[in-house]
Amino acid sequence: TQKDSIQLTPLELKEKHLDSMWRFTRKQFYNNSYDLTIELGEQILPLAKEINNQKAIFSIHSLMGNAFLKLDDTLQAKRIFSESIARAEKLHDTTRTIITARIDLGNYYALQSKHAQAIKLYKQAIPLTEKLNDTTHLYILNYNIAELYIEQENARDASFYVAEMNKYVKGLKPDAYHAGAFLLTGKLNYTEGKLSSALENLKESVILSESSGFKDGLIQGHEYLAKSYEKSGNYAAAYSQMQIADGYKSDKYKADKIEAVEAATAKFKLNQYEQDIKAQALQNEFNKQKAKRETTSLWIKIASFILIVFSIILFISYRKRKKLLRNLIAKNEQYLEEKEKTEELAKAKNILFSNITHELRTPMYGIIGISSLMMKDESLKAHKENLWSLKFSANQLLSLINNVLQFTSIDGVKKNSLKRNKFDIRQMVENIVHSSRFINAEHPSEYHIKIDERIPKLLIGDETKISQVLINLIGNAAKFTNNGVITIKIDVLEILNTQMSLLFSIEDTGVGIPQEKQDQIFNAFSNSSEDENYVGAGLGLPIVNKILKLHNSDIQLNSEEGKGTEISFSLTLEKAPVVDTSMPVVINTPANSLSNKKILVVDDNKINLLVTKKTLVLQGATVDDAMDGAEAVKKARFTDYDLILMDINMPVMNGFEATEAIRKFDADVPIVALTAVELEKVVGDNSSNLMNDFIIKPYKKELFLDTILRHIKSEVII
Repeated sequence: TQKDSIQLTPLELKEKHLDSMWRFTRKQFYNNSYDLTIELGEQILPLAKEINNQKAIFSIHSLMGNAFLKLDDTLQAKRIFSESIARAEKLHDTTRTIITARIDLGNYYALQSKHAQAIKLYKQAIPLTEKLNDTTHLYILNYNIAELYIEQENARDASFYVAEMNKYVKGLKPDAYHAGAFLLTGKLNYTEGKLSSALENLKESVILSESSGFKDGLIQGHEYLAKSYEKSGNYAAAYSQMQIADGYKSDKYKADKIEAVEAATAKFKLNQYEQDIKAQALQNEFNKQKAKRETTSLWIKIASFILIVFSIILFISYRKRKKLLRNLIAKNEQYLEEKEKTEELAKAKNILFSNITHELRTPMYGIIGISSLMMKDESLKAHKENLWSLKFSANQLLSLINNVLQFTSIDGVKKNSLKRNKFDIRQMVENIVHSSRFINAEHPSEYHIKIDERIPKLLIGDETKISQVLINLIGNAAKFTNNGVITIKIDVLEILNTQMSLLFSIEDTGVGIPQEKQDQIFNAFSNSSEDENYVGAGLGLPIVNKILKLHNSDIQLNSEEGKGTEISFSLTLEKAPVVDTSMPVVINTPANSLSNKKILVVDDNKINLLVTKKTLVLQGATVDDAMDGAEAVKKARFTDYDLILMDINMPVMNGFEATEAIRKFDADVPIVALTAVELEKVVGDNSSNLMNDFIIKPYKKELFLDTILRHIKSEVII
C-alpha cells in the first residue's frame, strides 16, 4: 500500500525494485526471450552492484550466461560463468551462489564434450552442497556426473554416483526428477549388461516421463528399451520401442526447429539492441553539444536531417538482416536435403566396398591356398624359397586390401560394439613378431619381447583389433629398421579388481621420423610421398589411431631422425578367469583326421574349389563339389554328408538361399559358411542363423580344420 511504501527506506525501495526486475528477467528467460534476458540483465546489474546484493549479482550472471549459451555465443557464456566463480572465491562465498556458478560452468564444458573438466567442477561443488543439505542440487550434481561417466562407458565410476543420486531423489516431489533417476539407473544397468534390471527401470522411467512431460526422458527411455530388447534377443519389441522413440524424436525435431528460429531471431534482436545503444550514444552526444551553445533553426534542421538519414540506414540494415534471416532458414532446409544425399552416397560407398571385398579376397584365397599346398609338395623342394616369397607377397597384398577396407569401415564401429574375446597376449605378440621378421629379410633386426610377469596368461578384449594395432606398429618398425634392434614391451600401469591397465611400447633403432612429418603420419595417405624412406599406402598408423580412439586411448610418439622411434599407448583389459574352459583350442590336426568323412564343398570359383578340396583330401576326407546353390541342394537331398562348406555369393542360388532350402529336409547336417564376404555382412543376414559356423577366406589351415572337426565331432557325439 501507499502507507507501506512511505515507511520504506531508500535502500529497501531499491531492494524491492531489484527483486521485481530480477523476477521479470527470469520469466523472460523461461519464455525463450534470450535477447531480452541479456538486455534486462545489463540494465539491472548496476543496481545490484550499487546496493551490494551478491545473491542478485550471481543470479543475473547465471541467467545471462545461460541465455548466451542458448544463442550459441559460447565465448560470452564461458566469460560470465568464469567471472562468477572467480567473484565467489574472492568473496569466500559459502552459499548456493558458488554452487550454481560451478554447475553453470560445468554444464558449459559438458556441452563442449570436455567431460573431465565438467566432472571436476561438479565434484568441487558437492562438499559445499552437502554442507548446506541442498537435496535438489545434490541430486542434479550426482546425476550429471553419473551421466558423463555412462557416456564414457565407465560403469564402475558411474555406479557410485547413480547410487548417490537415487539416495537424494527420494526427498524430491516432481515426477521429472524420479523419471530421470529411473532413466539413468536403467542406462547404467544396460552398460553393465544387467538387461532385466535395465528393462524394469527404463519402463518406470517412461511412465513417469509421460506423466511429467519429460520429453528427453521419453526419447532416451524408449531408445534404451529398444537396445535392451535387442540385446536380449526380443527384436520385435526392440523395433516397436525404436518406432516410439522415432515418433518422439520427430516431435522434438519440430520443436527444436521452432526454438532454433526463435534463437536466431533473438540473436538478431540482440544485435539490433546493441546498434540501438550505439545510436542512442550518438544522440546523447548530439544533445550534450546542443546544450553548450545556442541552437539555431539551421542546426535543428541539420540535426533532424542527420537523424532521418541515420534512421533510414537503420531501417535498411534491419531489412538486410531480415533478409539474411530468411536466407539462413532456406540454407538450413538446403543443408538437410544435402545431408540426406550424403547419407545415400555413404550407403552406396559401403555397398561398393562390400563388393570389392569379395572380388579381391576370392582370388587371394586361391593364390595363398595353392602356394601353401605347393610348399608341402616334396617334388618342389628346390623352389621352396620362391614359393615362400610368393606366399609372403600374397599375404602382404591381402594385408593392404584389408587395410583399405578397414579404413573405410572403422568409422562406423561404436565403442560398445568392441568384441570381448579371451586371448593369450604373449602368444599374440610372438606370432606377430615371427611374421614381421620376413618384412625386411634383407636387413634382419633383433627382436626383444619384454612382458610384465604380473600379466596373466589370458586376457579379455577385442583380440582382432588389438592384434591389428600391434601388426601395424611392429610391421612399421621392421620396415624402417635395418640390422637394428626392435623392442616390444608390455608393462602393468594399474590393477583394478578384474581389470588391468597396460602400457604397450614398440621401440626401434631405425631411420626415425623427421620432426616436420610427425604431425602428419596419423593422417590417411600421408606416407604416400616422394620420400623413398616412407613408402606404402599410409593407412597403417591412421587405422591404429582410429582403433585406439575406440578404446579411449591415445597414441604417444617419440622419434628422432637417424636414431629411432618409440610408439606407446595404454589399454584397459579384463583378466580372464583362472580356470578357462570356454576358449576354443586350436589342435594340431594329424594326417587322415577326416578319414571316412564325406564333405560337400559349394563354390562357384574353380580355383577356390580346387584349393579347398585338396586341403580336405590331404586329411583323408571324401569330397563332393557343387558350383552353385541349386546343385548343392540337389546333391544334399540324395546324399548324407557329414558336413557342408557353403560359399555365400553364387549365381542361380546364393549360399543363404541354398542353406534355407536344405534345412527344410535336413535340419541336422552341419553347414559352415566358407566365404570372402565380411563377417558383419554374413551375420547380419536373416538366414545366417541357419548355419552352424563361419570361416572367412583367406584363413589359417589350423583354424579351418579345427572348425570342421568341432562340428563333425559334435555330430558324432549326438
